[in-house]
Amino acid sequence: MHKKNHSRITRNSRREKNKHNITKKIVLTSIAGLSLILICGGVYATYAIQHNPKQESQAEDISQYEHKEHALLEKIRTSQKHDELESTEQEKTDKNIQTLIYEPLTTEAIPQLPKINSELTTLIEAAHKESSKETPIKLVGHIKRIKVNEQLVGYQPILDTYTWNQEKNEWSEKTELGKQPAFVNQKTKQPLTLQDIFISEANALAVQQVIEQKLLSESPDGNAIIDGILNMPSISLAETAFTYYSDKISLTLAENSSGKTEITLPYKEIAGYVDPQFIDTASIKDVVPEPLDPNKKYISLTFDDGPNPDTTPRLLDILKEKGVTATFFMLGQNVVKHEALVKRVAEEGHEVASHSYSHPQLTSVDAQRVTEEVQNTDKAIYHAIGKLPTDFRPPYGAVNKEVATIIGKPIIQWSVDSQDWQSHNAEAIIKRIDETAYNDTIILMHDIHPETVDAVSTVIDHLRNDGYEILPSKELLGKKAKPLHMYYGSKDERPVQ
Repeated sequence: MHKKNHSRITRNSRREKNKHNITKKIVLTSIAGLSLILICGGVYATYAIQHNPKQESQAEDISQYEHKEHALLEKIRTSQKHDELESTEQEKTDKNIQTLIYEPLTTEAIPQLPKINSELTTLIEAAHKESSKETPIKLVGHIKRIKVNEQLVGYQPILDTYTWNQEKNEWSEKTELGKQPAFVNQKTKQPLTLQDIFISEANALAVQQVIEQKLLSESPDGNAIIDGILNMPSISLAETAFTYYSDKISLTLAENSSGKTEITLPYKEIAGYVDPQFIDTASIKDVVPEPLDPNKKYISLTFDDGPNPDTTPRLLDILKEKGVTATFFMLGQNVVKHEALVKRVAEEGHEVASHSYSHPQLTSVDAQRVTEEVQNTDKAIYHAIGKLPTDFRPPYGAVNKEVATIIGKPIIQWSVDSQDWQSHNAEAIIKRIDETAYNDTIILMHDIHPETVDAVSTVIDHLRNDGYEILPSKELLGKKAKPLHMYYGSKDERPVQ
């Protein structure tokens, strides 16, 4: 009995041991399998992570951005390093916006620098407000040096904005300029002034004439506004605001009947009245008249006091036949009576100029009377031909500084007096001119006298036989005559005292 029990216990023990061994094998096998799964899964996960197209693209994008950002900054800094205007860099980063400001080292060369910096700051602040905070942006503020010529240099604030384009993986660029460059006279080291450009009050008055004509020409009805235009204050060298360009200039106007507050004049329209040191000379290259040939003889025929319906038409016929152009200094009171005749004078290529309205001695009347004599003639001639007269001959040649300032036009005197007003004799007129004519001079005659007209054909023939080329006075003077100056010939210019 005892033996049986022992045998049964032994079998049970073996059975339990076998079960334990089987369980152990199962566990070990499971652990091994799980480990293999984990290892394989890790390998696969690592492979998947390393070879995920989306993540690969993102990583590549980051790499391209960093590379192109570095290249852009290198380009910006290299450009500034080689710029004519030496500067120092100030850098600031606000989230995705990096701002680089380049400040000039030689600040004393730019007297307007505080104003330029203020404008640059405004550009940068506006760009900050308009920019997306999610997109990388580079703001580069700097000052560009603009060399017009040796005498004039400009400085302009510039803002370059570089924005990262995620889709194209590249930087886009936009440039904003300050309103206007600030120009500096290199001789004085001071801001450019109208005095620099126009040189003198005389030239400023000449420019005023151009302004008046331009305002009238651009008006749908010049006659309706002419009084206001002729009475508008003249530009001031010290006070008139202006915007400079290398080929033109914009001037602020006083209140006037045209309603315009600013006018822009290409230098080619005022070529004789600007200092070429301060402009692009190419802008006036084709309009500056060639100087008279020093090897030739020149003379000008001028006629006062007309037009006269009995004598002026016959004179015009003679001049046309001879191929001569002349200058007619007309009285306003005759212009209003004979507008068609004035128009013919202009259409046939002669210069229509002013000789006052009623022929008083201007130095013996008050300023108001002088103004009326000048303006009434201006209006009469404008009404007849659509243009204001640009030259003036004072009755009796009488003029002083005050009168000349009111007139506001070049004063065209004479150097050869035919004395036709005294002799009233054709032969005497011819003889007088033959004996007194000389090179580069202006001859005084009157187209209201029949005897003068009788003499003209012979006068022209004699002058040509003596080698003279006959020109209107404006051409003789090179189209550069200016107010406050008197002209007796192309080589005899005198300031009015």
